[in-house]
Amino acid sequence: MSMHISNELKVIREVLSLTQEDLASIIGVSSDSVYRWENEKKEIEDNNIELIYNFAYNKGIFINKIYEQIMYEDCEKSGLKLLFHGAKNVINMPVDLQYSKENNDFGKGFYLGENFEQASTYIANTTSKYVYAFSLDTSDLKIVKFNVNTEWMLAIAYYRGWIIEYKDNNLIKNIVKKIDDADVIIAPIADNRMFDLISEFVDGSITNEQCEHALAATNLGSQYVVKTNKAINNLKFIKICFLSNNEKEEYKNKRLANNNSNLNKVKVARIEYRGKGQYIDEFLK
Repeated sequence: MSMHISNELKVIREVLSLTQEDLASIIGVSSDSVYRWENEKKEIEDNNIELIYNFAYNKGIFINKIYEQIMYEDCEKSGLKLLFHGAKNVINMPVDLQYSKENNDFGKGFYLGENFEQASTYIANTTSKYVYAFSLDTSDLKIVKFNVNTEWMLAIAYYRGWIIEYKDNNLIKNIVKKIDDADVIIAPIADNRMFDLISEFVDGSITNEQCEHALAATNLGSQYVVKTNKAINNLKFIKICFLSNNEKEEYKNKRLANNNSNLNKVKVARIEYRGKGQYIDEFLK
């Protein structure tokens, strides 16, 4: 899918009072190229998008944040949910669930975050530079919501293949049925640190209550998992957002700061709730 930035170019030029010739001179291209990009008569290459977005970022014009707010307001007026997908690979439209992996948090599905920062932080340490924005109409969909609790922990552990030996346990069967019946799952985002904690719970090193409170301390917001073709039909592509190197660096630093802060919260939670709750083999028998 090609990317056009005609409106972004106009915003940058208007805010900085630049002509097409001015902008062309600054980024080192012909004024004809800028004219063609603005009028969508020519595709723009990633290296030129990088130059333009870095230039805007260095001038304090945060294009992606501006458009996130615009898209949020448009979706809110229409009763839709604005969602973002940080893509490690190029996505072809329409989204096809058959390419989803089985061993994701809730099995096969298309995974999206609630805001641009979540999605950008997800790909900050990758070579990818694309975040896709979508709107979702949830009005006729069956939504299942999980909170940070034992049920959520067991769901992730099961679909990640860590407790497959308990597949005939009634508690696990009920969780699987609940997920299988849903069009969309709303659940806390789990990062690598959360997976480590859930793994410790599965191994019997910590109790469910210790794990729950430690996980709650690392709150990263919610993810939306589109599970069915019915939900995919309600998911509409809006826009591709481009992350320049400077913006990616910002999100890398935020991710590192969050990791350091969350690590200390986890340590406190593990100490405060030591010995409270149940170990996994006490309720999965």
